[in-house]
Amino acid sequence: MPEPHRSKRFSPSSFTEKLVPVFLIMLVLILLAVLVIIVLSLFGAISSA
Repeated sequence: MPEPHRSKRFSPSSFTEKLVPVFLIMLVLILLAVLVIIVLSLFGAISSA
């Protein structure tokens, strides 16, 4: 297969190449935490303020 075309305007630096996966993992963990809190509150495990 031919190599995918890369944009000439945006060439990712090593910093952004490392930062983006970490950022995505953080977002997924935050989303999971929010879902767990919602499920627990639906089952009444967390008292409403």
